[in-house]
Order: sequence, then structure tokens, then C-alpha cells
Amino acid sequence: MKLREGGASLVSRALGVCLVMAAALGVWVPAWAQEGAQEGGAAASPPVVRADAPGRWIRGESEHFIVYSDRSEALVRRYVTMLEDFDGVLRLLHNKTDVETPRKLPLYLLSNSRQLRRVIPDADERLQGVYLTGVEDIFVLAIRDDSNAYDRNNGDDTVLHEYTHHFMMQYFPDAYPGWLVEGLAEYYKTIDLQMKKVQIGDFSRGRGNALLNDKWLPMSDVLSKRPSQLDRDAVLTFYAQSWLLTHYIWSDKVRRSKLQDYLELVRAHGDPMASWTKVYGQDSATLEKTLRSYMKLLPVLTIGREPPTPQIAFSRLPAGADDLVLEVQRLKTGVAKTDAPALLARFQEAAAKRPDEFYSRLALARAEIDLGDRAKGEAILKTLLEERPSDLEALQVMAYSRLETARRLARTPADREKARAVYADAAGYLGRAHKIDDDNYLTLYGYTETKSLDREPSQNTLNVVFRAASIAPQNPAIRMNAARLFIRAKKYEIARELLEPVAGNPHGGLQARRAGHLLTSLEGKADGEALTPAKAAAASGEGDKDAPGG
Repeated sequence: MKLREGGASLVSRALGVCLVMAAALGVWVPAWAQEGAQEGGAAASPPVVRADAPGRWIRGESEHFIVYSDRSEALVRRYVTMLEDFDGVLRLLHNKTDVETPRKLPLYLLSNSRQLRRVIPDADERLQGVYLTGVEDIFVLAIRDDSNAYDRNNGDDTVLHEYTHHFMMQYFPDAYPGWLVEGLAEYYKTIDLQMKKVQIGDFSRGRGNALLNDKWLPMSDVLSKRPSQLDRDAVLTFYAQSWLLTHYIWSDKVRRSKLQDYLELVRAHGDPMASWTKVYGQDSATLEKTLRSYMKLLPVLTIGREPPTPQIAFSRLPAGADDLVLEVQRLKTGVAKTDAPALLARFQEAAAKRPDEFYSRLALARAEIDLGDRAKGEAILKTLLEERPSDLEALQVMAYSRLETARRLARTPADREKARAVYADAAGYLGRAHKIDDDNYLTLYGYTETKSLDREPSQNTLNVVFRAASIAPQNPAIRMNAARLFIRAKKYEIARELLEPVAGNPHGGLQARRAGHLLTSLEGKADGEALTPAKAAAASGEGDKDAPGG
């Protein structure tokens, strides 16, 4: 099987441009933000910056990951090495050993459920990890459990499952059926990373027990449904059968070679079970019987290798992170109004302990902007940026605060000109941020939002938003809003490419349904054709809170 890869070649063909963002963004970066420019024409003396005192939390950065933890450096080293090892195996198996990594994945290595609930207050006690894809950050929370001597992955199955999703969306974004999305993640998560070899294809005991002891779902349901369409008990069986079906396909070259034909039929709205029968010659009952026989002798793939020795750079976060590093991540996921006062008070109390610390003041500014007094938060940021004019995070937090103010003003026609001025202010901060890191998805995506009041998106805006979506393809809101801009520009082929993975996400919920509706509105439309007013309104995202300007 050849999985569909990302759309760089499609965009080069459709747009006739090379997506080199330094060149693209040269159109909009203010002259004063370019190399060598200084306000007033005079070289300013750099401010004296006092470093924050270090705390307990460690930061370990490798080629593809950034791991944060308050546990030992030795444990973080082992964990990062395991992640890099797993990533390397996926790259080897999918011919991605030499491709770029546009963004390193942050992971917070936690000790227990209490720490997890600092980010997700209502997290189930049994939850061992979670993968979160908000606009502000795409990151993993993971509890490391070394107590189970029988678990080769030391409780990391959830992380390996979720990283498989992350990897596949990064390099093979497309609309896949739910059983294949989850089946691949289940297939790879049981990997056995040994010193001289890697074994892939063993079973997890939980999935094995489900297959042996639970009533199976009809294979027609497995092929056609998403986990969200099933009750809790059936979901566990769905995952087990999806793993077994994927194992059955992945372990045989002939069966795997036919999978692309099957997926094409399903994408063309063919009935999943009928399409399976057409390609593989098995009806639901025959497929179930075949899988029950297959699981008695599961083949395991063995790959010989030398163990990796990744380069890992360690540093310590400021002392304020001991109190607030996980609370900052909670802010990025969204906070219920009922929880806002208590959480804001927590930030205020922690920042008061270290009134001169840059980290704590920046965290407090975030909290004030999101939960309390936006003007107060922006005032703190202005002070911080006087101290450290090139702090990327402070510039981005300020820019996104200004973007939110502009969006609110833009909702009232009489305030549109005020909104333009605030958008321009946000663009100034983003220009400075771009000078520091010219390929950061938050900066690029924020820039496209500053153009929300443009009647039609410019070629440069399209270039930039596509690059943002390419760096962070796992984020559904960015893909949706990028697709809407391409629809407004009547570039429907690229819009479909952006929407299909969102619509096919088995856990996509409301955003998946919205993406599906947009895809339906584009059926039969070639690039350059006009949409009906109703379809154009749907494409604009009117009423959608995740749409630009919404």
C-alpha cells in the first residue's frame, strides 16, 4: 500500500510557487523588523537581561522531540531515546528517513494522575496519556509507569499509539477509515525495541482478551463506523478488531497492495463492506472467520539494527515552572468559565512569589488575557518585551491577544476600521516574531488572521496559511480555516486536500462534521468555478467559532 503523502507537489503545481516562507513573508515583515533596522535609525544598546533562577523541571530536546519533566535527567534521557527510536522505526518503514521535521513534538512526562489533572481537571484516574491539538500548541501528556515488569513499553503504549497518529498526519494526511486510523496506532504501539533488533506485530493483552472473550462486532460495522458511533463496551471491541484487521492487511504484501484500491472505492462513496467484497472477495461473515483463524498464528516482523544514540540537550526551566508549567498548558486547551476565577487566582498567587521572574510574569500575562483583565495582561507583556524584545513567546502571546481584540471589533460594521488598526498592531508583533523564527506555525497562522478583513486572500496569504497547515497538519482548526481561504480563492483541489483528513478523523466530532459538510459543498466543482451563495456562506465559516474573524 502506498499511503497518500502531503501536498507539497500539489501546491507547487496549483500555486506555481515554492513555499519558502522567508521569501513569502518578506512581503509583509515591516522594514523596521528586517535585519539591521533600528527604530530612530540609531543602534540601540541591548537591555541587560537577568536570567531566571532554575527550578526542578527539566527540558530535554532531541532531533524530533522536546520532553519536559520534574523527574530525573536519567529518566528523561531514556524516554527521549525511546521516542527517537520509535520515530526512527516509523520513518524506516514508511520511507521517511530523510524528510524534514518542521516542528518538534513537545511531551510532558508526568509522575501521576494528580499532575495530569493540573491540565485536564476531569481526567479519568485510568488515563495514562493524552494527545492535544489546540491552535496554541500540539503536545502530549504522558504518565510514565515503571512498575509493570511484564510491559515491555513501561506504560508507554498510549504515547506510542498517539505518536503514530501524529506521525501519519504529518507525513500521510488523508481521509482514512476509522478502523485503519486506530488499527495502525494499535499495530505499532506494541513494538518491542530491543538493543539489536525491533519486533513489530505482537498483541496487547487487553486487545487479545477482547478478541477472545467479547462478542465481536459485525465486520461491516468495523469497516463503516467510527468509535464515536458505538457504546463504551463496543468501542473496546472495535479497537481490538481494527488492530487485528490492520495486522492481517499489513503482514501480507498482496493484501496490502490491494488496500489502495479499496480506499479509493470508499472515498468515492462506495459502501465499505461491498467495496471490501469487491476487492478482497470476502463478505462480513467470511472476513470474520478469516480473522479468527489468523489471530491464532500472528506473524511478527523482526528488524535487525544498531540501537540509536540521539543527541539530547538538557536545560532547566525557571523556578516558576514548578508551580505553573502544567497550568500554562491548561490555558492552551481552553478553560471553562466556572473554573476561570480559581485558576486565575492560582496564577496570581504563584507569580506573586517571584515578582521579578520573567517566566512567572509571562505566565500571569497569559492568564490575565485568557481569564481576567486583557489590558492588564497586555501591560505586563509590554514591560516584558522592553526587557527582552526578542522573546518569541511574549511576542506571540501579545499578537494573539491583539488578534482576539480585532476579531471582536470586526463583528460590528461600525468598528471595522478600528479592527484594521488592531490587526495591523498584531502584524507588527508577528513581524518581530518572524524575524526570530521564520518557520513557526503560530506566527504564520497569526499573520493570515491579520488579513481577515481582506475581500479576497492574496497569493501570499495562501502561501503562508498552507505552510502553517503543513507545519501543524494535526491541528483541525488550522486546516479548516486554511481550506476556507482556498475556497474563497476558488482553489478547491487544495481545499479538499486540507479538509479530507479532518472529515475522516474518527475522533473529530463537530469539526469532522463541518469538514464533511464543506467537502459536500465542493462536490463537482472545479477550480475557478463560483459557488452558490449558500455554499459560499458555508465555506466562509459563518457562525463557526473556529473560523477566522469568528
